[in-house]
Amino acid sequence: MGITKKFLNMFKSGKEGENEEARLRAQKERSDHFLKALTGGDLDTRWNAVRSVGDLGEPFIEPLIGGLKDDYWIIRRGSADTLGKIGRPAIDPLINALDEPRDDVRQEIIHALQLIGEPAVEPLLHAAKNTFPLVRRGAVQALGIMGEERAIGTLIECLKDGDAGVRYECAVAFGRIGDAQAVGPLIGALNDTREHVRTAAMATLVSLGEPAIEPLIRALVDPNEDVCRRSMLALITLGESAIEPLIGALNDTTPGIRRGAVEILGQIGSTRAISPVIALLDDPERIVRIEVVKALAALGVPAIAPLMQVFRQGDGRTRTAAMEALWMIGQPATTPLIMVLKDDQSDVRKRAALLLGEIGDQKAADHLTGLLTDENVTVRREAFEALENIKRQNAA
Repeated sequence: MGITKKFLNMFKSGKEGENEEARLRAQKERSDHFLKALTGGDLDTRWNAVRSVGDLGEPFIEPLIGGLKDDYWIIRRGSADTLGKIGRPAIDPLINALDEPRDDVRQEIIHALQLIGEPAVEPLLHAAKNTFPLVRRGAVQALGIMGEERAIGTLIECLKDGDAGVRYECAVAFGRIGDAQAVGPLIGALNDTREHVRTAAMATLVSLGEPAIEPLIRALVDPNEDVCRRSMLALITLGESAIEPLIGALNDTTPGIRRGAVEILGQIGSTRAISPVIALLDDPERIVRIEVVKALAALGVPAIAPLMQVFRQGDGRTRTAAMEALWMIGQPATTPLIMVLKDDQSDVRKRAALLLGEIGDQKAADHLTGLLTDENVTVRREAFEALENIKRQNAA
């Protein structure tokens, strides 16, 4: 019995060895077939091969990397999807392949890394410091697309990278991740030497919304004029959400911030800003008062009634500023000014006549003619000058 059992075991072992050899031989034949299809077949053959080799794993990583450069998008995308299924073993080859100038190829590499997900994060963080700019650029882009919050510190460093493409991808990545820690570095990037980087930084600041508003307001007095200008543009683009913080900034102790806030509110055009802006008509700083007048003029018709109140009741400086704003608004202010030509105060009548003459609206002529017999000589004089002014303007 012992001899028979030993013989049977040997026979069984021999059969298993033959089966293993047959399995390995079949696997190699299959691998050779797919490898040939991947590298030399027609479109349909390559596509079928790309979809079929995922379960064969590592031996096909390099051919699939080659498939990312195929002329046909469907092969590039299929190769990326399959590399994503292979997973961890494909990470390093994919990252090395980021040193590829073709953007369409790099997009598929990033797609594959995105499919791999978590295992790719640490290698990508390391690749963000690679010696090759294209690899750094692709790594940053991939981390942004993945929305990887752990990349914030790395991205802040990369925002100072020597390669403008890396800096641009950093600015875009911050927008995708959406972390408020990026606000300060992004404001600094508004001073970047390259236009497309500055534009991306501004767009991302706008996309971050509320967390960016106060820092952008503080940046209105940055020593660099380009930072000031782009901060202003970002706040204008933010629009409605920036109005209340900007109104609050009208009380800031820094004249430059008051001035910038006034200008932005005028550009946004919210009627909520009219009263707080009018309050700055007597600002101690002339640069602020100038912007107040321009902002009120930009706000247009809704600002006329409160400006008329200042025109009638304000002190010398605020009245003069209100007059300038009304003159800049132009013809829409004609009717309210005609209404005060009969005011009890001769000074009000005189100033209304002067303004109507400067505006030059013909419909004021008959009303001004009535002032030619006014009891006050200065009023009569201003009415006469206004009528002459209207004639000249309408004759032109």
